[in-house]
Amino acid sequence: MIDNTYLKSPIITERLCIKKITADELLLIRAEINYDETNKMTCRPIIKREGNELFEFYNHIIKKENNFLVSIWRKQDEELVGKVSFNDYNPRNRSMELGYYMIPRFRKYGYMREALTSLFDILFREMELNKIYAQTASFNIESIQLLEKMCFKRDGTLRDHHELNEKFYDDYIFSILNKEWYNRSQPASY
Repeated sequence: MIDNTYLKSPIITERLCIKKITADELLLIRAEINYDETNKMTCRPIIKREGNELFEFYNHIIKKENNFLVSIWRKQDEELVGKVSFNDYNPRNRSMELGYYMIPRFRKYGYMREALTSLFDILFREMELNKIYAQTASFNIESIQLLEKMCFKRDGTLRDHHELNEKFYDDYIFSILNKEWYNRSQPASY
């Protein structure tokens, strides 16, 4: 089912080209990230990998049947600006977990929102997903604001779930349903 989405690749938006990611592209993005930023972004343990071990790890992630990873390129200069991942596809629940990363110098231009809008349109329509969900740290204000702009609802809180610099923070779980995605632009009825 996920391969059908890849057949639509590349996806062209107003400013972006979105395509199936390669391990080399993941390495390019990794070169833009320092360890402290990576450690801050996830509550999961990070195993430091380098060289061929990292390349093989990325290839393994890309080839997993229940994952869908894309790179985001700026059309004007063919610059790699970020990535989006949809993990843990559940065919029974028709759900996937969203992950995303924008290289810092390309943030605040609306690229991620543009990419996600196009991807959500395809995933909700072509794959008939019921839900896309995401988890982010309570201190990650930019991520929370992006999810809220994309009409995600906050489903819950994982209390003291995210350790960073010997302090615990809450993680928030957000989701958007297929019907909410298609009704997001309609005015509320009173």
